[in-house]
Amino acid sequence: VHRVFSKGVASQEGTIQRGDLVLSINSKSLASSVHGDVLNALHQARLHKYAVVVIQKEKGKANDSSKLGISTTGRKCVGSGKDVSMEIGTDPNLDMNDVICVELLKTSAGLGFSLDGGKASIAGDRPLLVKRIFKGGAAEQAGNIEPGDEILAVSGKSLLGLMHYDAWNIIKSVPEGPVQLLVRKHRTS
Repeated sequence: VHRVFSKGVASQEGTIQRGDLVLSINSKSLASSVHGDVLNALHQARLHKYAVVVIQKEKGKANDSSKLGISTTGRKCVGSGKDVSMEIGTDPNLDMNDVICVELLKTSAGLGFSLDGGKASIAGDRPLLVKRIFKGGAAEQAGNIEPGDEILAVSGKSLLGLMHYDAWNIIKSVPEGPVQLLVRKHRTS
């Protein structure tokens, strides 16, 4: 990152700073990309309401330049004009393909879906997946969440590696109003 424009979304969100290394934008790896390809990926990202940007903080370069500082790599879900900051963990095996940012309007009835899975679930350690979409609920109205989708984070809080009960408590504690979810779409074979 050479410059962060003061009136831009990245500046409003506040995580990306001069000197950071941009690893990928919307699942497009920028490793060994030429400048023109990177600019093209940036311009493509502007066409979407949200972008998932994977960065390596500048201080990560001090550790060992031969490998990426995974511990300082953040995955951000940045919404245009809104502060939608979702930094999820440091698991190098985490596949960021098919990850989208979804905004739901939480009501007194909740977010309109039920969860399945979680750490130490009946079926063992499983990802937290959407089990059911409730009719007329926030998830159905948004239209972009389906059963089988994995919920990675809610309002900036990572749900990775949590037990079902703990994840559900985080989801329930989110106040009514707009809620940003980081979701990995299920793959249909």
